[in-house]
Amino acid sequence: MIRKQGVLYLLCIFFLTSFGEPNNQQLSKNSTTKNNSNTKQKNYYAKHKLIDPFNNVLQKDTATSISLAQFSPIYIGAKKNELKITYNSSKVGNRIYKSGKHKKPDPKTMIISIDTTQTVGSPMGVYEYYQKPEYRVGKIAYPVFIENLCKDTLEIGFGNVLPIIMEAKDENGIWKPIQKKFKYGCGKGLTQFYLGPKQLAVTTMKQFDGTFKTKLRLVFSYTTLKVYSNEIDGYINKGQFE
Repeated sequence: MIRKQGVLYLLCIFFLTSFGEPNNQQLSKNSTTKNNSNTKQKNYYAKHKLIDPFNNVLQKDTATSISLAQFSPIYIGAKKNELKITYNSSKVGNRIYKSGKHKKPDPKTMIISIDTTQTVGSPMGVYEYYQKPEYRVGKIAYPVFIENLCKDTLEIGFGNVLPIIMEAKDENGIWKPIQKKFKYGCGKGLTQFYLGPKQLAVTTMKQFDGTFKTKLRLVFSYTTLKVYSNEIDGYINKGQFE
């Protein structure tokens, strides 16, 4: 009887050690896999070289309160090794006059990726496009790649903007907006941007200067569905949360 109890005890120990909770090395490996996935998303689009027609000096933007977002496209079209960009979004094609003709994006049909390996300038103001020759606003930015992953054509913007804002983590690690979405005073006559299957759109994300280091991301929200970008490190001022 004692011998049988001893055998049962050893079998219990064997099963517990073989099929119990994963050890620290296994947990660390799983975490690394997740981080590699984020890195792949962030750097995947770096293979598309952006051809910038301007070379004026660029500097980081500064803000002390919540600011107005302007995410205008600088390219929409086919995926190529080299993409010629424009800072006058009225020159960007892929437009229609009828809203609601195409499907609205969701996290399964569209990806947004901030590319920190390249830098660009910022596009002209929305109301400057038809008043001034094209120029590059001297605020340094990261290019943001948006890809249609589905077989449907997607509606991704209106007028000369895309419905995107920037968010940052506060001191408590909570995501909060540091920008307000751009809104037109009147929507009459505005065209709609569309993105065909497997096409790319490129916009810009300003780099801010500040004293608070945190995580940043972009949020695309056309309806109640939201599409989030990858997260990157950056600096802002705490007043930008207000």
